[in-house]
Amino acid sequence: MKRWYVGQPTKRGGVHPPRTTINRSGGPSSAMRRQGQRIDDKQILAGYIQLKPGVIVAWERAPYRVVSVDERPEDLWGDHYEQRFADEVATWERWQRGDKPERTTWRERPFAVQLVPVADPQAKPTHLIAPGGHTWDVLPEHYTVCVACGELPPCRHEEAEREADRIAARNEALMDIPPGHCLGCGEYITTRQNAARFPGPNLWRPDLPENSAVFHARQECAGEVERYRRQWEARGNTDPQPGLFADEETER
Repeated sequence: MKRWYVGQPTKRGGVHPPRTTINRSGGPSSAMRRQGQRIDDKQILAGYIQLKPGVIVAWERAPYRVVSVDERPEDLWGDHYEQRFADEVATWERWQRGDKPERTTWRERPFAVQLVPVADPQAKPTHLIAPGGHTWDVLPEHYTVCVACGELPPCRHEEAEREADRIAARNEALMDIPPGHCLGCGEYITTRQNAARFPGPNLWRPDLPENSAVFHARQECAGEVERYRRQWEARGNTDPQPGLFADEETER
């Protein structure tokens, strides 16, 4: 059950052996549904590949082949992993749920992984230290690369295009917001709702008049208020007017 499908660029990989069961709380109420869940679990478990010599993984947007995977000796864990393990033990001592973490079986203990570029198997290996719980992107022998830049998908070009599309969609939605509506959520601000208003030109909607940048003074819109505030203060402004009501003349 380790086949690769067209359109499946990677599988999940890790240094630990694959699990044989999936831990679930509760379950379906009928026998056939429970059997269907067991079948689904088999497919999910088949999507995991243990790292070992010869496996291809993605590293810094390029394909690398695993040369070796070894546990880091305990005396070479370093301060970072020592502190993480101490925190894990402290958490267990506080709640005492499950088995007490042990150094030899702790899933996040460090592993040394050596990789070489697939295109240059004679190259000097890259030495990495990774926690046991790190999820690796495992590639098939016949993997896909971007014809424009040679990177594994999603390449930088694709990510930049996705981000540009996301920004364009956000700007289009922003341009649909009528005056007197919150520039964060797009909904109307009534006279019974507190608002945060920013004096001066509207930075997000230059087509609207001055003093029209207004947001709901509620937690849901606080992130957009802060984002606007940073841009507003970067232009030398220092005195927003929080806690105001929406203008009466903007009421519908």
